[in-house]
Amino acid sequence: MRLRFLLPLILLAGCGGLPKSAVQRQSTPATTTPTLAPTATFSASPSTIQKGQFTKLTWSTANAGTVTITGIGAVGPQGSLQVVPAATTSYQLTAQGSGGTTQVSTHVNVQTGSTPAPAPTAALSLSSSTIQSGQSANLTWHTTNAWSVSISGIGTVGAQGSLVVAPSATTTYQLTAKGDGGTSYASARLTVSTTTPPAAPHVVLIIEENRSFSTVYPIGMPWMSALGNAYGIATNYYSDQSGSMLDYLWLSSGSGEQTFGCAGWGCLQTITDDNIFRELNKTGLSWKVYAESLPYAGFMGSSYGYYVKRHNPAPWYSDVVNSTAQQQKMVPFTQFAKDLAANNLPNYSVIVPNLLDDAHDGSISAADQWLKTNIGPLLNSPYFKLGGNGILFITFDNGDADRQGLVFTGVVGQSVIPGKKVSTAYRHENTLRTIMEKLGLTHFPGASATASPMNDFFK
Repeated sequence: MRLRFLLPLILLAGCGGLPKSAVQRQSTPATTTPTLAPTATFSASPSTIQKGQFTKLTWSTANAGTVTITGIGAVGPQGSLQVVPAATTSYQLTAQGSGGTTQVSTHVNVQTGSTPAPAPTAALSLSSSTIQSGQSANLTWHTTNAWSVSISGIGTVGAQGSLVVAPSATTTYQLTAKGDGGTSYASARLTVSTTTPPAAPHVVLIIEENRSFSTVYPIGMPWMSALGNAYGIATNYYSDQSGSMLDYLWLSSGSGEQTFGCAGWGCLQTITDDNIFRELNKTGLSWKVYAESLPYAGFMGSSYGYYVKRHNPAPWYSDVVNSTAQQQKMVPFTQFAKDLAANNLPNYSVIVPNLLDDAHDGSISAADQWLKTNIGPLLNSPYFKLGGNGILFITFDNGDADRQGLVFTGVVGQSVIPGKKVSTAYRHENTLRTIMEKLGLTHFPGASATASPMNDFFK
């Protein structure tokens, strides 16, 4: 009995009892990712239509295994289709996935009344209908009552807008505007030219001094006379006023500019009237005055050696007086040979010989020899050979002793009718008008606005 009582105690002691360090262990459940519920967007455009018209249903879903639309059936997770409901209809989209079910709906109102939806309007235009290859144009459009607008070759665009187009070939752009009231179209054609545009013109004006027509033609200045005979001579051409400065101004602004205190010696005030130099600047055409004996480019003094300011029209106008950049376009005549050799003459050149070489102080034979020596190379240049676009005018400010009267004016160039003699009454403003038209200018200062161009000289 004693042994039976002790056995449990021995077993308990042998096992050491319950260790103090023993703790009850608990199991940790496995981590699981929650299932996302389906999402869906659903719309109809337009939402109101006339009976017989269509609307577009568009939808997009996520986390969905199956997608259905009432009246249509199973569809993809995203997409669009056109429907033509016979009556007002609510379409319901159901998206089902492991995370549940989501439903969205869209409503299409079908009108059966007698008032139709307004038809779309469409307008399409180009900033230029013709461009050179490599150039661009602005394409502009405007529509109303349209919910879908597209342009051929471009794609879908907004209801109105503008963009730059630069096609490599002639292209017709067609705009299509769709709306509840139907479909409208507009088109615009852009012609792309691959031809080389004509070269910019080059006009040269030479002004001689104080010799009447009969004094220089045909014997007094034989080289100049022969040149005129080969090309063209105005036989009834009169200067405008006595006094050298005034006629230089007539050749530049179509007036003697007496309102600015101008006389044969110069002007009391700066001339602000319109003039050929201003018009050339406005249109981006180049010009220079090549003045013999000018000491340096931009010289604004009244004289230097045999150079006199009164024989140079440019420095009297505000366009030049108020701009050092414009003053730099007045250069010594020595620059002319350099520009000619480089084939770099400006569009408009005014050549002013000095007092010895323009027949003012020197002889007419000296003036003729100067022209032969210095202008002969110009006539042999590409500007005046076959295919060239150069035009040369040689005229005199006044007749003998600086009197107003009949003076020689010759017109030279490939565009001149050979041997042309014109008896039409002309003056310096006619020369100015002709020069400006040949340069492509369209605003004519002073009396040149109403003067006739000397077109009878040209082919």
